[in-house]
Amino acid sequence: MEAEGVHRGGIRKVVHDVREQPTLFVCFVGYRTFAALLFIEGFFFPDSFQVAGFSFSMIVPFMFVCACVCLFFAFRFKKIKVFDKNGYLWFLVTSMTLGIFFLFMETHAGIANEPFRFAALALGMVMLAVGTMGIHIELGRIFGMLGVTPTLTFGIAAALATALLALGISFLDPWVKWVMAFVLPAFIVLTFYLSKAQAFPDQKVLYRESTNDLLIPYRFMATSITQGLALGIPLGFMSFSGAFVPMPDSAGYFLAALLALLVAMVLQMDFNRSIYQIGFPLAGLGLLAVGVLGPSSVAAGVLQTTGFLYLDLVLWALGSYLIKSCDQPATWVASCPSTALMTGRALGVVIGSVALQVFVNSEQTIMFFCVLAFLVLFAALLLTNNANMRTGWGFVRPGNPDEETDIFRTCEVIAQDYGLTQRELEIMHSVILGKTRKEIGEELFITQNTIKTHLHNLYGKIDIHSESDLKAFVAKREKMFSTEGEAPLPPEGQ
Repeated sequence: MEAEGVHRGGIRKVVHDVREQPTLFVCFVGYRTFAALLFIEGFFFPDSFQVAGFSFSMIVPFMFVCACVCLFFAFRFKKIKVFDKNGYLWFLVTSMTLGIFFLFMETHAGIANEPFRFAALALGMVMLAVGTMGIHIELGRIFGMLGVTPTLTFGIAAALATALLALGISFLDPWVKWVMAFVLPAFIVLTFYLSKAQAFPDQKVLYRESTNDLLIPYRFMATSITQGLALGIPLGFMSFSGAFVPMPDSAGYFLAALLALLVAMVLQMDFNRSIYQIGFPLAGLGLLAVGVLGPSSVAAGVLQTTGFLYLDLVLWALGSYLIKSCDQPATWVASCPSTALMTGRALGVVIGSVALQVFVNSEQTIMFFCVLAFLVLFAALLLTNNANMRTGWGFVRPGNPDEETDIFRTCEVIAQDYGLTQRELEIMHSVILGKTRKEIGEELFITQNTIKTHLHNLYGKIDIHSESDLKAFVAKREKMFSTEGEAPLPPEGQ
């Protein structure tokens, strides 16, 4: 499917992939719809609690629980293949359903005994978090093995569908929403099971063991926590102001899908530009609009949700790149940034809630959100530093990460870093493409001895000894997430 992304672009590629695997599309739409009901609308957590005189939404502790669950998955199951058992999928749906049941009992059963009510709430949070994050990781596994382009196409298509569903669901009676909440987990897992069997008849491919050292995706996690803060702060600000309206969320899904389609699939920007030069400024603009126009402004809400959801689409694709191209375990890649994202959202809701209850006039509010917008843009500058631009993300274009042009861009940066001549760069690129010395000589109009001399100089500058060493060096540089900011984990037991 990745190869077809080179020949098909834009909406045609989206339609093609959805028609090829409609079950996976339906599964992803179901998951996104459930996530919208859970995280954006906050349907399961209508109550609030107080700490130090400040009121906070119950979604805050749930997000922290989700972060802890992701962290547990990341470090406990990063290399253990327990997920290829179908019983695990039904464990997830059971956990989600029981979690919803306990939350329903806590809010509607009229439990008078406070310890019992707290126990129902705690059990509901934990079980719902385990099931939801488990499904999130398993979806990341499938998309990781499909590749970057399919991840984008299914994400864009699912966002467009969710835009309509989220708008319709927001006007439903609360009891109908509860029925949907109980039905959706089984529906998601069933369609996931069918789509998994269709996409990967050989389960060994999907659950293969990674042989590479684990990389700690520091920049990915920093990006995710900033993304979470950018959404969480306005949500916290709106949670006690009565400013929540469904239209911005639906419009945000729609506009984020169109923007991702344009940026990633049509213009084919690399991850650096699409995340930090498009996504972060959009998130900062959304924060600024909330402060200037007010939390009840539809335009501000649309900007804020569009920025978050656009980043979400692109970061799913980045996770897919790390899983497939960098051979990192899906559980690890999906869990680490998700931990940061949930933590960022929870902290953001806390900050936004406190700000709403502290600021007493509009001028203070505007100043607060102006500072936040500046901090988001400053974070974008920090995360696009020279080391990041000249390694992993700077080479990968979400629309077609496997094109020959990306290999050449890798060779160009290596040439700059090690002071290679233009001719040495050309020969290195030709060797990486698998051309023989005879083919290189005919193409560049140079003799075999000249090629041998250039290769000898090239090997000396990079400190390698053979063509196989050169190919391994370039492959590692191309696929590595970051050579300066990311560190492999120590072996088990150290």
